[in-house]
Amino acid sequence: MPIAIFDMDGVLYRGAEVMPYARDALQRLRRAKWEVFFATNNSTATRLDYLERLAQLGLGGDLEHIVTSGYATAHYLERRRPKPRDVLVIGADGLREEIRAVGIAVRDASTLPGTHPPPDAAADGVDPSAMRRYLVSLDLPPPADTVVVGLDLHLTYPKIAEAQRAILAGAEFVCSNRDRAYPVEGRLLPGAGTIVAAIEVATGAKALCIGKPEPFLFQEAIRRAGADGRDRVVVVGDSTDYDIVAAHRVGATGVLITTGLTERDTLASASGDAAPDRVIHSLEELFGLPEFAGT
Repeated sequence: MPIAIFDMDGVLYRGAEVMPYARDALQRLRRAKWEVFFATNNSTATRLDYLERLAQLGLGGDLEHIVTSGYATAHYLERRRPKPRDVLVIGADGLREEIRAVGIAVRDASTLPGTHPPPDAAADGVDPSAMRRYLVSLDLPPPADTVVVGLDLHLTYPKIAEAQRAILAGAEFVCSNRDRAYPVEGRLLPGAGTIVAAIEVATGAKALCIGKPEPFLFQEAIRRAGADGRDRVVVVGDSTDYDIVAAHRVGATGVLITTGLTERDTLASASGDAAPDRVIHSLEELFGLPEFAGT
């Protein structure tokens, strides 16, 4: 059975806006007996959250056909020996929930040192040294044994400081993804890779990345489909550096759609594993590709 793996943000929707022809394309593939999977680097939401979002947007799907970088990160940690016992997450509660779901303890965001600074330290531009004095006066808990970084829309200096402290003390350093940006309605916003890079600079350590362009997400989808190596696998994504590279790392055809992250100069300079096999400008064009002939 042929397998189609779709990135979500920027491919099927932007924020709350469904991309043109997304619903029709998915329905057409399912009618033609394709296995349709959804794979995203976004770690802010759980797979259940994504299932609800897909249903609300009229895109269909079920839990077994959704793979997220948060879910993949949790299962990477579960397989570690020794298994982590105390995880610090710089990210969203969706990432924390996925890790807790495999039986690993995760610190609550509200308990992280420096989360509740006094007004003089919290005020921007009033007394720049107040935050420093506050941080060095804190009673600190033992450092976490593992630091996991994902997209954190409420990132603060104290969070980076606590991640730095744990990593310098020997904590394993893992990130759900290195996305430089993600598309929303009308613009791009900074991605998790921005935060990962800041902590790497602060520590001199390199994070182990679980999400795309690493192959784990797509390998999981292929495994769930029961593919035997002869089945056709097509990945549809909006990034040469992430989706297309990951597609080629699992032997899939990489279809780049230009509705999301990709800019013309990025596409023109893409080479090696980052060079797409096919390029389309809308999901309607998908069915003009030879991989979908007769669908």
